[in-house]
Amino acid sequence: MNNPRARLGVLLIGILALSGIVAVAGSPAPLGLIIDPTPDPLSVSIWTSKSTYTIGENATIFFHVSQPAYVYIYDIQPDGIVRLIFPNAYSQGNYVSAGTHSLPDGLYKFTVAPPAGTEQLQILASPMSLGLELPYSEPFPMVGPNPGAATNDIHAHIMGIIPEPDYATAWTSFTIIGYYTPPVPTPTPTPTPTPPSYTPWNPFYPYPPFFGFPGGSWYWDGSEWQYGVPSSGWYWYWGTDGTWHFKIRICFGCN
Repeated sequence: MNNPRARLGVLLIGILALSGIVAVAGSPAPLGLIIDPTPDPLSVSIWTSKSTYTIGENATIFFHVSQPAYVYIYDIQPDGIVRLIFPNAYSQGNYVSAGTHSLPDGLYKFTVAPPAGTEQLQILASPMSLGLELPYSEPFPMVGPNPGAATNDIHAHIMGIIPEPDYATAWTSFTIIGYYTPPVPTPTPTPTPTPPSYTPWNPFYPYPPFFGFPGGSWYWDGSEWQYGVPSSGWYWYWGTDGTWHFKIRICFGCN
């Protein structure tokens, strides 16, 4: 956790990107941490780069606010533990301009980690600071062991700051599945070398199809190569220069 690139055991591993869910009076929050506020011109939405992640993948979170606001994002793990993932130890500037933003926004990663199951993200935005930042004794501090405990603490804190709620909230969820297994490359078969083949002499294969030695001679008798010199006719002679030499022997009156 002290390494900015360390795996975030809090986060992402599957996502049903419910982008654009904005707080509306009377709308139930799926395990939400904050009671819906009175409708306000401020609107917010949150979604993720994928709807499903495998353990070990890196995830990206996107959010949109309709006006400059202080933003807080909570992660509700499948085991119920709630953590504040923005602001965090690596990125503490949570007052953002209107528009779409993405996280991580620095030298850290959101790496999908166990446990598997359905995980939720809740974003909270307000024109004023809600003072929900926590001591960064760990990169993504734990807010509570379960949503109920976290809700009580957060709600009591907010009510102590702004009796008339002035914030907007939204949710998204994702599903965590098994470990990521890199594809195994298919080995490329190594072609079996074809040994050289030799064919009997023909007009297009002028010299013996094998290495000679100095002084050696070969001739073709019509069906196969013969070592030596024919009584009459052509033959090949391996010279001291390491090459074949074509010769013809003409014998008159030879048997």
